[in-house]
Amino acid sequence: MATRKIPNHPNTNKNNLKGKQNSMATARIPHLPVLVIHHVLQFLPTKHAIRMSSLCKQWAGLWSSVPVLDFEEEADEPHAKFINFVDRCLEIHEKYEHLDKFRLRNSFPSAENRYKLDKWLGFAVERRVKELDISYISPFRGVVSLSPLLNAKSITSLNLENVIIADRGEPISLPSLKILSLTTVRLEASSVISSLISGCPSIQYLSLTSSSSSDYYIISMQTLLDAKSLTSLNLKFVVITDDINNDPPIGSLPCLKTVSLTTVEIYYGTFAQLISSSPSLEHLSVSISFPYYKYSLPSSSLKSFEVRISNSDVVRVIGAKSLESCTLVLESPKQIKRIRLDRCENLKHLSIRAPQLPNFTLQLHGCKHLVNASLDIPKLYFTRISSNVEWRHFYSLANYLEKFQSFENISLYVDDAEALIFPKNMRKFYDPPLRTVNTTLTVFLSSPRGAKDSELRHSLFWLGPEYISIIYSDL
Repeated sequence: MATRKIPNHPNTNKNNLKGKQNSMATARIPHLPVLVIHHVLQFLPTKHAIRMSSLCKQWAGLWSSVPVLDFEEEADEPHAKFINFVDRCLEIHEKYEHLDKFRLRNSFPSAENRYKLDKWLGFAVERRVKELDISYISPFRGVVSLSPLLNAKSITSLNLENVIIADRGEPISLPSLKILSLTTVRLEASSVISSLISGCPSIQYLSLTSSSSSDYYIISMQTLLDAKSLTSLNLKFVVITDDINNDPPIGSLPCLKTVSLTTVEIYYGTFAQLISSSPSLEHLSVSISFPYYKYSLPSSSLKSFEVRISNSDVVRVIGAKSLESCTLVLESPKQIKRIRLDRCENLKHLSIRAPQLPNFTLQLHGCKHLVNASLDIPKLYFTRISSNVEWRHFYSLANYLEKFQSFENISLYVDDAEALIFPKNMRKFYDPPLRTVNTTLTVFLSSPRGAKDSELRHSLFWLGPEYISIIYSDL
């Protein structure tokens, strides 16, 4: 095989698949270094790269030296014509000995497609392809055999979408693979995924997305723990199982930083092990059906946590000392009663999205900072918030109350009346945080009446509610 070289003086007479010279385009295209043209062509589908090569003499023929083959079948294109086009392009590239990327997006599979696809994959593997991307526009229209890839030592990225993976029981070895993505893939045998992951010791990014909850992928916890180099894990419509012999999974994921679990079936104990086995975890997003949402997050490195809740009335997040951002999305019509965050010392941002929620209690215990809360709860009319956070100054408290200005009822539980007596200069120049009408503000004071009651009322009226009620502990 010839080594791929970028031609310094391309000759248009030596290349096939060229179009007619466009003199108007030639006049407008500036003279560019060949390396620059070559770099530009790598980002184009092969068909477009060929068209670009016809624009001027300097570009002619350069497409054939680009180490990228990117084929996408167009909807109005005859299938036989597309097959012939791919075959002709591969014939021209036969003299080169390496490929950086081979991408194929097929629309209408035929009876010969499986044979053709095996041949094309073999062509790419022979040329030590690094990135392989195979997909069909419609789900499950074509069968992909892993046989041509069984010992593809050069592949670093593999993406399969809307295909059926054939299983012949052969061992798989992809020692250089770092990125594996399977989207809407149907498996002839459920063991294919575990075999594929086990044969990729260098895998860093793993994404498994099934088509629906009726067609789950199945993967064992031990298979995940064996992927020691994993840094990012994205699973959707997946079942994570324990060992068939009930042996406890052994291992850890020291490099794992990002985890997203969407509609994943997993036992709580297995989920807890996944978190505790990931000491470097920084970002966690989950949508899991636990009857009681109690997330113990001992990871000292976790910084952001997002959870989608569908069937629980209590959510509790415990022990995430480094957690800075927490997002709670309540999707179910079932009403949640209480949200509690314990010992999340570094929490700074809290976001709650709940389209149907009318009322709930929010408890923040163990926070060292003022928490910036963002609430998207259009039907909320009552909430109770308790926190041991000390307000650093009145401006912070005013900014916090401003987030609740659309509520019909607001209750504040305060130990000392002075905490709500805003300075006169602030009341003179600062906009009231509760400016909407029909808001009722109720203040519960644990201290008895005092000499500053009148000043307290003036301060509360400045906040902007239409109605104010003060309830003292001595009444």
